[in-house]
Amino acid sequence: MVGSVIAHARRLAMNCSGTLDHLPTSASAALESTSTTATATTSSTTRCTFSRIRSAPSLLHEVATAAVAPSAAASTPQETTTTTKLPESSLIRSATLSSILKLSKDSYLPTKKSVIGHRGLGSNQGPDPASTDCLDGGCFAGGVRENTLLAFQMAAAQGADFVELDVQITKDGVPVIWHDDWIHYRHLNGGDGEEMVTKTIRELTIAEFRQISYAATVCPQKQVVLMRKFKDNSAEFRPWICRQEDELPTLQEVLTRLPESVGLNIELKFEDEHTPVEEAEMRERIAATMKCIARHGRVSRKIVLSSFSPDACIIASKMNPIYPIMMLTDAGVITYDDERRNSLQAAQAIANEYKLSGVVLLSNILPTAETLRDFVRDGLLFMSYGEMNNDGKYSLEQLEMGIHGVIVDDVLSVSQHVAGSASLVRSAVA
Repeated sequence: MVGSVIAHARRLAMNCSGTLDHLPTSASAALESTSTTATATTSSTTRCTFSRIRSAPSLLHEVATAAVAPSAAASTPQETTTTTKLPESSLIRSATLSSILKLSKDSYLPTKKSVIGHRGLGSNQGPDPASTDCLDGGCFAGGVRENTLLAFQMAAAQGADFVELDVQITKDGVPVIWHDDWIHYRHLNGGDGEEMVTKTIRELTIAEFRQISYAATVCPQKQVVLMRKFKDNSAEFRPWICRQEDELPTLQEVLTRLPESVGLNIELKFEDEHTPVEEAEMRERIAATMKCIARHGRVSRKIVLSSFSPDACIIASKMNPIYPIMMLTDAGVITYDDERRNSLQAAQAIANEYKLSGVVLLSNILPTAETLRDFVRDGLLFMSYGEMNNDGKYSLEQLEMGIHGVIVDDVLSVSQHVAGSASLVRSAVA
């Protein structure tokens, strides 16, 4: 099956310049590119060219610039390839901050019971039974690539108030939107004998990440196919091909190009216990994310940050005085070496001790009314995630019993259930 899908992709292939063998020599050139477009030349060769889009500076950018790099405050904002070590609680600290600090963390939280699009319009975790334009089940999860601007925009159009997205940091310190710790791909030009290449995101520069992204997604004739293990067959890597493609964006692109009315639930990815991160590196990676949000975020956009890593939540809460932080937990469904990840009570204790805004719980584990009362008493928010949330009635039940937001793949169905509930009209966060 894998061979036939790859063969199908190769049959479509034309000579597309900008191959992985010709990576940009300067990461800064790629950093100036916030989108890539394909333009056809007058010859028979389709060339892949990079266009440049810049965003205007925001107040939050000016604040972060003054705090992080005072001498560069007047420079044009752009993604940086250097990671700046920031003292705790100093990310957003300057004389111009007084007006922003009047906004409490509540200003960035949902103002009603929220439907949150998981990785946009849903995670790509299984074959798409409706697929007719890819061979051998090579299309996945409705055909829209997860964690892309296209997926985020479509989720908003279908009723999502927020979108959930995953942030990883490249080797040169740029926050990019990608779920897994690893990226797996095969070349379609035969240059590497079709051997699968495996890299961690932190091994790639932003230029390399962009080039892989473009070659595998929107280049008119793909040079690379992304590979993934899917839930229906976790032992085998298979081609990850979507009917509707879009490039893998940077966090800056999401902040500057997604409408401000769409809230962001940004997950800080430190999940894999098999690839642990030293505390110093964790601080640098979180600082890179916070700095990007401060530079390119908008005061009017609602933003919540979350992580399965207790340490990441603690560090983020100390580093940033503005944005709400929530602890993700499956409450012991999977047993971890870190005991703080193994129960709802442990997550609640961390939230209380470090003044986090709340907890995001696996929806299989219904909280009791007493548990919800405890959260309300402690001033904590409660959200849920998981496949069971794709049942619109189940998600609606959770919202009606007091949960503040549900993270879902089936955005349209759940949004329709919630919109049709009179009990949730004008409901606000407790």
